[in-house]
Amino acid sequence: MNIRLLLIAGVCILSTACQNKIKDSLKRVETVASENQFDLPDSLSTRRISFVLDLKKYVAEGNWSAFGTKSNEGTLIYFDEDRSEVFFPDSHVIEKLHDCKKHGDDYCLTERTDSIPYHMEVMISFNEVDSSEFFFKNPVEQYSSVEEIGKFIPSVESTEMWATMVLHEMFHHFQYNNENYAKYAESVVGILPFDSRNLIALCQEDEQFLTLIQGENKILMKAISEDNKSNSDSLITSYLDQRERRISTYGSEYPHLEQVENYYIIQEGSARYIEYQSMFTLKSYFNNSDAPIILNDPKFYSYLEFEEINLENDAFNYLVYAGPTDYHYTIGFNTMRLLDKLKIEYKKDLLNNPEKGLHQYLEDYTNTLPNKN
Repeated sequence: MNIRLLLIAGVCILSTACQNKIKDSLKRVETVASENQFDLPDSLSTRRISFVLDLKKYVAEGNWSAFGTKSNEGTLIYFDEDRSEVFFPDSHVIEKLHDCKKHGDDYCLTERTDSIPYHMEVMISFNEVDSSEFFFKNPVEQYSSVEEIGKFIPSVESTEMWATMVLHEMFHHFQYNNENYAKYAESVVGILPFDSRNLIALCQEDEQFLTLIQGENKILMKAISEDNKSNSDSLITSYLDQRERRISTYGSEYPHLEQVENYYIIQEGSARYIEYQSMFTLKSYFNNSDAPIILNDPKFYSYLEFEEINLENDAFNYLVYAGPTDYHYTIGFNTMRLLDKLKIEYKKDLLNNPEKGLHQYLEDYTNTLPNKN
């Protein structure tokens, strides 16, 4: 069964020794912005998108270098009241849009491309029924304006917080720009009779399943915070054992559970990881005279929300809480934080080999332990 894939962001670190590097990077960001490297009109939307693209470059530099290879990942649509602003339109998108007024190669303006009130996603479909759509086998980022997002997610009050969500989605676009990842999504995961909606339904309908997931997540969190290597290794082994038992228990009834869960843990976990890392970039901007600003933006709050980032606080706790609708985001995010702590290299291979579950990088690690039987 072919499925339409709609990726939606979940409603949804720098020491003193790094300060010189931060200041240098901020100056580079400021220089890039002043060069106006894209052919874009001077508008609030353009300044916001340019801010995110600058943020993308810096976050990639410190956390995922391949994500910074391109200045942008491709076409994105910014929804603002009754219009859609199309940035970096490719030929496929231009062909499908009607009455598009071009400003140049990097921007065009059109009537609102749909009546959906809320957008924060990468849209892509591999289903032939959508062959006439601009997102058919062609990932397109779609974002509501900061003002419109705030109507649906009141906690998103600033352009800066909105930017972290946008960067999450840009990373999804980066994923689909990887040929191996896109092929796996289309030819393997996309034809399975099981998808992320089934994962959510399983959590909502089977309280025991969600309890097991949350237990696994707690073990991951303990392993991340554990300073003693022996204790940490023991926790990792415990996590892998409990995960295997859960998959074994539910696998007979849901034979595609593990494959689909592995895929979405990589997809959403890595995007949430980038979203989180972007917050620390914004933290480095707070009270920094060299930090970029967004001119004439009433929703720009000078990084006040990011003065302190504490995953135990309500504003950031959603990142690490394994809820029924987004546990795959959280498990993936926490697994990646643990891999970082262990100094295990996984980023170069992750999207090139999407069939390898994120937990398998932990298994590779435990297989190297001296007491491994």
